[in-house]
Parts: sequence; C-alpha cells; structure tokens
Amino acid sequence: MSTTLHIPPQLRDADAYVLNNSAGKDSAAMLHLWATTATEEMLERTVVLHLDLGDAEWDGVPALASEQAAAYGLPFEVRRRELGGLLDLVRARGRWPGPGTPFCRSYLKRDVARKFYTELTTRLGITGRPAHIVTELGLRADESTVRARRPAIALDRAASSGRRQITTWLPIHQLSTDDVWKTVRASGIPPHPVYQHLPRLSCRLCPFAGRAHLITAARMAPDTALDYALVEDEIRQPFRRDLSMAEIIDAAERTDDDPVRALRPCGTPTRTLWRRTEGCAA
Repeated sequence: MSTTLHIPPQLRDADAYVLNNSAGKDSAAMLHLWATTATEEMLERTVVLHLDLGDAEWDGVPALASEQAAAYGLPFEVRRRELGGLLDLVRARGRWPGPGTPFCRSYLKRDVARKFYTELTTRLGITGRPAHIVTELGLRADESTVRARRPAIALDRAASSGRRQITTWLPIHQLSTDDVWKTVRASGIPPHPVYQHLPRLSCRLCPFAGRAHLITAARMAPDTALDYALVEDEIRQPFRRDLSMAEIIDAAERTDDDPVRALRPCGTPTRTLWRRTEGCAA
C-alpha cells in the first residue's frame, strides 16, 4: 500500500481544497493521506467539511469528524440542510429514497455542499478569474460498479459558475478496503464504534443497505427505527419496495436477546406496525 497520494499536477495550484469528511473509514483514510502528503501551501488552503445529516446520523459522528480534522490542524466546518432532514424530505415527497431516486444525497449533501462553495468563493475574494476549488470525496471503485466507472478527476459543471470552477477529485478511488483500514490504523484515530457491528458508517437506517445490516441497525437504534416506521405508516409507503421498516423491526426483535422495546403508545392507530402490544407505553 502506498502511504502517500499522487496529487495530479492540474490540482496542485488550486485556490482551495475542500475535504468532505463523513467521519467514516474512507474519509478518515483520505484525510490522513492528504494531510501527510500535501505541501504546506496546500494545507493552508484546505478546509474539512462535514455535511451533518441530523437525526439520520449516528451519535457522535460530527464530533469525530471534528476530532479527525483537529488531529492534523485543519480548519473544520459543519453544514446542514436548513429546511429539515431526511424524514422531512420523505414526508414532503410522499416516498422514500430508492436506487433510481436517491434524492437524499441531492438535498442533504450535494445542495448543501454547493451552498458552501458559494460561501467559500466569497471568502476567497478572487477577482478577474474564477476561483479554483478542488472538492475531495472518499469514494472508491471497490464499493460499487457505479463508483468504479466514475472518473477520478472531473469538472463539476453544475456546481461551477463564472465565479468558481469546482473540480471533483477522488483521491483514494483505487484503494482496497484493506488498504483503507491500514491507513485508518496508521492515523492513530479510533474509528466510530458503529464499525464494531456494521461495515459502513452511513445513515443509521439507509434504504441502500442490505437487509441484515438494516436489522442490526434497527437493534442498535430502536428509537430511530420507530420514527421511520411511524412515517412509513403516515405516508403509506414502505421503507423499500421489498422491505418495510415494520418488517425490519419485527426481524430485529426476533433475532436479538434484548429485543426492541421502544413500542408506540397503546391505543395508537396502526396499519402495519407492531403486532404485539406488551410493553407499550401507557
């Protein structure tokens, strides 16, 4: 495994570098490699950005992202969608995100990041030419065929304007999962405890996760699972076409020695939720 990054020549003189940090293993590896490879001048133009997913995010994620940035002496910024989080989006649209419509990524990440680019462009105060901002993402080819096809460097035309040029760079695109974990261990910063149970630090209950991972997550975050199930009832649409949140919770109860007890209040109208009422709140 290489312990340094190859920084392409066309990216070495950017006006700013934005490291998108979810606090997950890939972001942590990218941050470590960047901080130990980039020149002092590049690091002085670097900011670590965390896009806070609100209630959908695991506890402690923003704090860990901040700790990771601080370990390298890099400035840290947090931004969140001003009009609400995932469940607000689901209620407004009357459906959940799916493989063909991942609107959660657009509204909670992409659009929030673009607002930050506008803010950063103003801060830079460059005149006479567009500011060149390089945004770094910890996406890897190993994760999916879609990500494997993504170019490592690309101009983000939709985010660019007459005032700024946004270049998206995937610094660890070719790293394997083993290499990522070796890099995380080399950083000396402990990963989020969710990794003791799940392979990814995504939303607590992600529609794109596998069934087994969703069941585990529901056991770990029963209150969140209940909130999702209530919204599922409210909009009359299952969490996934092939799997409802009510089914996920039922499976979590059956496969855990300490089943989910956060049942909805007794007497609350239900369509597909809890089949049992013992232990419900009076």
